[in-house]
Amino acid sequence: MDNGYQPQGHRQEEEVDLLSSVDVHNYLQMANIPHELSRMPEPARTASRAAAVLGLAPHQIVKSVLFYADGKPVMVMIPGDRMVDYAKLKAELKVSRLRLLNADEVRQLTGYLIGCTPPVALKTEMPRYIDIQALREDVVYTGGGEPEMVLKIRSYDLVRAADADVVDVIR
Repeated sequence: MDNGYQPQGHRQEEEVDLLSSVDVHNYLQMANIPHELSRMPEPARTASRAAAVLGLAPHQIVKSVLFYADGKPVMVMIPGDRMVDYAKLKAELKVSRLRLLNADEVRQLTGYLIGCTPPVALKTEMPRYIDIQALREDVVYTGGGEPEMVLKIRSYDLVRAADADVVDVIR
């Protein structure tokens, strides 16, 4: 029987239930969005590593970068070989403060590990933006919700599934 007693010196960490590629698939299935989720031969936690493992060019990988914009979470999807231009993003969002989320914040807000965060089926709803350069390929690959999973989706379906605004925010 658990009486709730915690020994001194031992603090129970707040556990975050992680979501998975099944959640991503179910979300896209319910939205009637064509997609493929597949297991990579090895886990890849960066866009450049995922591109190498999959035999793709880095810009074919779309990475999801999460920020606090004036204290509110936002997701920005950009090509895997590019970086967010903070000045452009601040101007686009009309905010004064912008901070990248750390790994714990990403896990708590999205339900996924950093490096494999999908653009959909998030634990916390937030505005999503996609850079126009991420749409230059008809088909793109993005985080599938688990380190060894990848989501293959048409770029225009990604915009629709994520309900993302198209922006110009990379350098």
